[in-house]
Amino acid sequence: MKFGARIFKTGIAIVLAIFLANLLPGPTLITSIAGVAAMVAMQPSVYRSFKTIVEQFQGNVIGAITAVTIFSIFGNNVVFIGLTAVIIISILYKFNLQHVSNLAVVTALIILGHHEGDFYISAIYRFLLVMIGVLSAFIVNFTFLPPKFETKMYYNSLNISTDIFKWFRLVLNGTTEFHYVKQDLETIRTRIVKLEQFYLYYKEERAYTKKQAFSQMRKKILFKEIIAATRRAYEVLRKMNRYENDIHNLNDDLKVQMKFELDELMAQHEQILVRISQKAKHDIDQVPDYLVEPYKEDLMKIFIKDITNNPNQEDYYIENVMQVLSAMLDYKATILHLDKLSSSYFKYHPEDSDIQIEDEDFDL
Repeated sequence: MKFGARIFKTGIAIVLAIFLANLLPGPTLITSIAGVAAMVAMQPSVYRSFKTIVEQFQGNVIGAITAVTIFSIFGNNVVFIGLTAVIIISILYKFNLQHVSNLAVVTALIILGHHEGDFYISAIYRFLLVMIGVLSAFIVNFTFLPPKFETKMYYNSLNISTDIFKWFRLVLNGTTEFHYVKQDLETIRTRIVKLEQFYLYYKEERAYTKKQAFSQMRKKILFKEIIAATRRAYEVLRKMNRYENDIHNLNDDLKVQMKFELDELMAQHEQILVRISQKAKHDIDQVPDYLVEPYKEDLMKIFIKDITNNPNQEDYYIENVMQVLSAMLDYKATILHLDKLSSSYFKYHPEDSDIQIEDEDFDL
């Protein structure tokens, strides 16, 4: 059982919505409508909560007006209640508001439900209950435990990358079982997809001042590249697992060079992540490994040399090894780009380069 911030905020929003609804004059038995609306309107980001208020207001107005119109013309017949839902959804699709159709239809059904006294006063009251729920969700999302996007993206990228690096070393040493790596690859892929979705929420956030907007834009670009580097590392591991037999049948010189290359990329990736958390200096160049440098060669050159000297070898498929090397080159290009971005960010914008990374060690 997992309790996240969004779960607690949903509960608080429901309590707040019902509390505010009970302050209105009217029957207290239907104030739970506000709680239902609060639960539906809870969003994963502050910006989406604000956007939800505007769109839900538009959708609920359309739903309420349609419900009142149908009732005034045809009465409260069950067939016309269904027709009301069809009309509301069609109108919302016309205005590109189909994503708020659920609550808009619920609003209409609530208005057309059993009521006492004047229908129109009851309709207004029930519409207000729904909007109280939507507004309560926004207030709670804005003031209580706002999402820590930068913290979550940083630590999840770090945790996922660390797991990938573990498999890098094991696969190259030939000490893994194929199916276990494949199972973990699917778990890592799911975590990266969630991480990329979380970045989309972060990308939607808006700053309150022009200065904050520029700073936030630079941070969005930086975190986009951090996640891209994590994705590229995953692709390398996936290709290595897919063509594991071909890698194991490479000659020792080429396997050693692949280890050198991956060790260098992993070290640089880790160094960049630590620098981004500002726990290491960001104004230094990549420090070479003097124990490795004399023996390290260009990976593609030694691969071309190997296939040139052994054109008829049947130990491995050249095409498969090329896919692994291509993934490694993509990963290297992304790491180099991330290195330049992070160095530029901290070098040229020291006055507003603060990234909000708090201590945290759990996944999304």
